[in-house]
Amino acid sequence: MEIGVAYYPEHETSEQWPIDYKKLQQAGIPYIRIAEFAWSTMEPADGVYNWAWLDQAIALAADYGIGVVLCTPTACPPIWLVEQYPDVLPVHKSGKTVGFGARQHRSYYSPNYITYAIRIVGLMAERYGQHPNVVAWQLDNEFGGETKYDYGDCAKKAFHHYLADKYETIAHLNDTWGTVFWSQHYQNWAQIPLPAPIQSDVMMWPHPSLELEFARFSSQGLVQFARMQERALRHWIGERPITTNGFMFCWGDNINWVDMFATLDVVGMDIYSDKPHEIAFYSDASRSVLSKPFWMMEYGSGAGQLERDMRIIEERGCEKFFLFKMKPFPWGQEQGKGSKELLTLTGEPSFNYGVVQRYTQGVAERKTVKPPVADATVGLYYHFDSSWSYQISVSDRLPYATYVVDTVYRPLFELGKQVDVVYTPQQIKDYELLIVPLHILYDELLEEMLISYVRGGGKLIVTTDIFRKNDANVFLTAVPKLFSALFDWQHNNFVTDALDISQPIVLAQAAGKGKAWLISRDSTLEQWREVLERVCEE
Repeated sequence: MEIGVAYYPEHETSEQWPIDYKKLQQAGIPYIRIAEFAWSTMEPADGVYNWAWLDQAIALAADYGIGVVLCTPTACPPIWLVEQYPDVLPVHKSGKTVGFGARQHRSYYSPNYITYAIRIVGLMAERYGQHPNVVAWQLDNEFGGETKYDYGDCAKKAFHHYLADKYETIAHLNDTWGTVFWSQHYQNWAQIPLPAPIQSDVMMWPHPSLELEFARFSSQGLVQFARMQERALRHWIGERPITTNGFMFCWGDNINWVDMFATLDVVGMDIYSDKPHEIAFYSDASRSVLSKPFWMMEYGSGAGQLERDMRIIEERGCEKFFLFKMKPFPWGQEQGKGSKELLTLTGEPSFNYGVVQRYTQGVAERKTVKPPVADATVGLYYHFDSSWSYQISVSDRLPYATYVVDTVYRPLFELGKQVDVVYTPQQIKDYELLIVPLHILYDELLEEMLISYVRGGGKLIVTTDIFRKNDANVFLTAVPKLFSALFDWQHNNFVTDALDISQPIVLAQAAGKGKAWLISRDSTLEQWREVLERVCEE
């Protein structure tokens, strides 16, 4: 695992760069990640460019044997762009415009924002695409982080186009969503609102089918913007890899990772956690998207047990590990407590500087190649759309991501199981055990795959809410065949409507060469631990 660190040359004088690079060199750190928030430094006015500092910073890094991962700076549109084109700014669900003064103040649907963002990306690609010391590229910074949804006019127009492309006719949308309820029939696409909060004296909320489609649309909008940047880079950069940095689902799982990383070269991930099982989950989740080694683009350099955490991450297939950051920020919203990073505010090495230095020295002294990540024996299914359905629900809201990570994955980690996170039916392999929790939305292909998997000899755990709704977030009125095929369930009722559930294992049934367990959706961590121990022993 190679080590890198986030560095901000635009924060320093050029005289400070060699001092900092020397300290990185002495720590054995061969990479820096730069420029993700430097748009206004690169382009201080419309069409006025300042490349000299970046030219010098990249070239000087090479003198110290430090390669550069260059980031596109599109997460922070400069003030001149915002003032010139107010539609660059997104609109919060409250109806208030997200103003200038922080970051991610951009509408992914604003033609003006897109034009200027792709222009700066294209100019960077043309200038640095073949630079021998630019070894890789990162798109933006944490797409969909602070601003996950946009309720502005540009987004609304784009949403209407999205719906028209998907449903083709307004009649089809009305039938699929059941807009007969409360006389909500639409006559044309322009009538469809965005699912902003409804102001009323008694609590009201938007249509659940509308909300789920808006969540899908919002994820797709982020992905499409990433694709635009990727295309602008590919023409110039040759075989250099492109990634972007995803973030932990506890901050929002509003981007479908499978879509986001489908055409990128490597999965990038940001983790800030002191929980071993959580660190392990997001490492497994990152590796599993493309079934190949991943990069950690940000990990807190002030972590309390950095050596332990690096070991957990490396064991799960991390190829490059970037710390955030080299120094504390003396200014701005991330100044925090001014606590030490790799260096202190005064530039002195911290304890974790020594941890990194010892690690890189150990890597250099290794005589054998580290063995590859062991094949996973357990698959754990993660379904973004089902997570969004639960987030939308008013009467049955569940913290999907927290449940999967802290209640289902944690006991697997503590049992020492090697886990793949599975995102699509096509990724299902011959695992000893496959777990599909909280998959409330019906998927015909997944249903066929699960039946085939169990009949072929697999062990399957699903929760009692599986396949309760269709793809439009509407409850099914017939029991899917999975229940009869795997559990010999012949009732014309869903299990939760027919049985008084008081135990974690509701049904357990052999089918073909395998076996399936239906587990109460509301099972606790301790109950999941007991179930998993029992199932793994069979």
